[in-house]
Amino acid sequence: MQKNRLSVWTWLFLGFLLLFFSVFLFYPVFFMVKGAFGPGKEFTLKYFGLVLSSPLLREAVINSLLLAGITTILTTLLTLPMAHVMTRYDFRGKSILNSLLLVPMIMPPFVGAIGIRQILAKFGSLNLTLMKLGILAPDHPINWLAEGGFWGVVLLQVLGLYPILFLNLSASMANVDPTLREAAQNMGANGWKIFRTVTLPLILPGYFAGAIIVFIWSFTDLGTPLVFGFSRLVPVQIFDAITELNTNPVGYALVVFVLVLTVVLFVISKHLLASKRYESMARGHATGGSVTVRGKKALFLWLGVGGVVLLAVSPHLAVVIQSLAQKWFFTALPTEWTVGYYKEVTQYGLTA
Repeated sequence: MQKNRLSVWTWLFLGFLLLFFSVFLFYPVFFMVKGAFGPGKEFTLKYFGLVLSSPLLREAVINSLLLAGITTILTTLLTLPMAHVMTRYDFRGKSILNSLLLVPMIMPPFVGAIGIRQILAKFGSLNLTLMKLGILAPDHPINWLAEGGFWGVVLLQVLGLYPILFLNLSASMANVDPTLREAAQNMGANGWKIFRTVTLPLILPGYFAGAIIVFIWSFTDLGTPLVFGFSRLVPVQIFDAITELNTNPVGYALVVFVLVLTVVLFVISKHLLASKRYESMARGHATGGSVTVRGKKALFLWLGVGGVVLLAVSPHLAVVIQSLAQKWFFTALPTEWTVGYYKEVTQYGLTA
């Protein structure tokens, strides 16, 4: 039996891949790990000790873990009902709504941070609107971005990362055998019990895979905290350390910490849950997979899911409005508009 031999072009392509990953993946990781254990030929663990002993770095690690954890929990609470609605019900315009739900994936969260500061500032659009309606006293504005912008970062990350978890949950729910729900219903289980005892265990591997991505992405996000000026986070501390005049090896130690955390979470998701995928479609035709709704119920679903989409894109809409605002001071919306800033962008180059 003749063995398949690789052609010259295949060997060249494999060599190119090896070279590419060596230059852009393996070497940077090796460089960071080497720097974390000491410059030159010296080997030391003192930089990891500095991470543990420094109050600032300990606070940064705790804040990053809290940020990632809260973002993951809130993203779960937001996407779980939406995934259930979009996989369980059929209604007019569902495909359009499905596409709109993924719009935040193409919008960088740190850009939306500029808009959210305009909306949620002490005298931003939201507070000024509430004052105009008589709901909020002018001398007691709500500080929506309290704690140095922590909750602003959480909000932006939830609105920017929910499509990732939504896609994982939707795929998992769509693959659940509908006859299993029917069997539980025939045995007298109600809707909540069916979800808790049948649907949830089956979608858990898919959920965990998406939640890990959200957690790591939130933990390592740099742009959004920088825009909010919230510096006591691991990514910002790494950025500050490696951009110093003399690179601080503590930054490399923090990078190694993030790499270890990422690998640990990947191993957990891969071997404890992702390898045990129970959801599957039934053989042959199975009814009861989705329910067609019309009228008021369909309108209610549109308003609920559409409201999430509108909330997710509102920070970016605020940025667009800011780019067109000639005068915007102590009002919910600009009082004068202009396109002059766009003309300046096209007419003048950057100056040193």
